[in-house]
This record gives sequence, C-alpha cells and structure tokens, in this order.
Amino acid sequence: MTSFSSRDLALHTVRLALDKGGEDVRLLQLPKGNGVADFVVIVSGRSDRNVHAIVQGIYSFCKQHHVPRMPVEGESGWMLVDCIDVIVHAFDEEKRALYDIEHLWPLARQIAYDKELKTLVDPDKAIAE
Repeated sequence: MTSFSSRDLALHTVRLALDKGGEDVRLLQLPKGNGVADFVVIVSGRSDRNVHAIVQGIYSFCKQHHVPRMPVEGESGWMLVDCIDVIVHAFDEEKRALYDIEHLWPLARQIAYDKELKTLVDPDKAIAE
C-alpha cells in the first residue's frame, strides 16, 4: 500500500490528467480549515470521451494505491473524483466556461506544478523497475 501526502496525491492527479491529454490543468491549494479539501485540480478534456479517460485514469490510480475516495460523480461535460483531500473536476471546454469554478475559491493559491512533476516518482513505474 502506497501512502501519499495530499500534495503528492494532487501532483499525481495532475500528472495523470496530463498523461491522458488533459488541457489547461490548474492546481489550487485551498486555505487550511476550509472544510472542503486541501487541493482542487481542474482540467479540461477535448471531448466527453477524453473527460471520461482522465477521470478513469485518476480513479484507477487511487483504487490501485488504496487512496480513500468517493464514487465518481457527474455526467456529460463535468465529472468529479473526490479523494477526500484532493478533488478533481474534469470538464469539457463548454461546461468549464459555463461554470467557471476557479472563482469559487478566491483565497486559493494556484500552484505552479511543472518543476515538482519533474521530480515526482511515478509509483507504478517504480514498482515495475
């Protein structure tokens, strides 16, 4: 069983979303004590199929690594993976523009994840090696 900090889990969800072709990925760190989660990841998919692939990849990763999670929620255009400390919202471009949820958390800090992703160890590859 692999244990992840909430930040590492958030970074893994970003990595997985990008690996599945996710676009315009935002990683938001919510203020402490907000009652929602530590991090929110927002990603756009090019189509419903792409959104489903992103969500399925993240959910499968969490299941494989025994990350506490709720069942996937959502429907056409917007799906959600709730991993308790990290919540992933995957949208098609139309629904993302319509709901504009980035503005729900004005006190959230946007994390520049590029450097951290370069040093993040993929546990699936580490196991295979």
